[in-house]
This record gives sequence, structure tokens and C-alpha cells, in this order.
Amino acid sequence: MADRLEVIRKVLVAGQPVRPLLAYEQSGPLVQLLASHTTLPTWQAPPTLLAKAIDLELVRAEEKDIPTGSSTSATGPGTAFTPHALVLTRDEHDFVGTCRCGRPVGRAPQGRSVDGLVGLWEQHAAQADPDAAWVDAVTSLHPTSIGAS
Repeated sequence: MADRLEVIRKVLVAGQPVRPLLAYEQSGPLVQLLASHTTLPTWQAPPTLLAKAIDLELVRAEEKDIPTGSSTSATGPGTAFTPHALVLTRDEHDFVGTCRCGRPVGRAPQGRSVDGLVGLWEQHAAQADPDAAWVDAVTSLHPTSIGAS
């Protein structure tokens, strides 16, 4: 995902990050971006409207990182729900990994990486419900091995 701070910065410095204001919105609190070395506002918006614009851009940035048709994408209109997701919980000493479908994945000490749990969950998810978008992407790769010329 694109850096969240960079996405928010781009929204804030945009020429007009939100729609033009309605008359009643100007009677409440407003956030303004002032032009450099002046007191003239570049734009102004109610905090709620600005928050919605930032949220929309963050969602768009996240969607760019998810392959189209992937079952790992967020549930929403036109997307399929996937029963498989790695859920990590913390007990006294370990991270405990389980799949959203209910299958236990394993445990990892809190002082160590959870990469082993991720690998075990990926194996489970691939066997239980292969994601067609990822399979298509992997099979479309060039067949030469890494480092071969």
C-alpha cells in the first residue's frame, strides 16, 4: 500500500480535495489550507467532509495493491467473501494463529517472527480454497528460473 501519510498529504495539498461547499456548511467549523506567504485560503472544508475525502483516497490506495478478482480483497459490493484469513491473537507468551474458517494454524513466541504462521496459513488457504486471481498471475509468469539469462 502507498504510504498512508503520503496519501493524506496529497489530499490536503490538492487544489480542491472536496466538493464545493453548501451554504449551511459554512456556518460550522471549517478547515482551511492557506496559500504560501498569504492569508488567502486555497480551499476550505468542514472537518467531516475532509475526513471523508481522506478516507476515500486511503481506500483507493489500498485497492490498488489488491489484484482484481482476488478473494483476499475487501468484502463489498461485487466482491466475494473469503472464509480464509489469518487471525493472530496474543496470549501470555505466544501469538496464536487461527484461520477465520476455524482451523488452528499454530503458535509463535512473541519475541520471534510470525512468518512461520503466515506460511502455514498460506498452505492451508491454498489447499482449502485456491484463489483463481493469484493462480492466474503465477502461471502467467515467465517460466525461466531466477538468475537464468
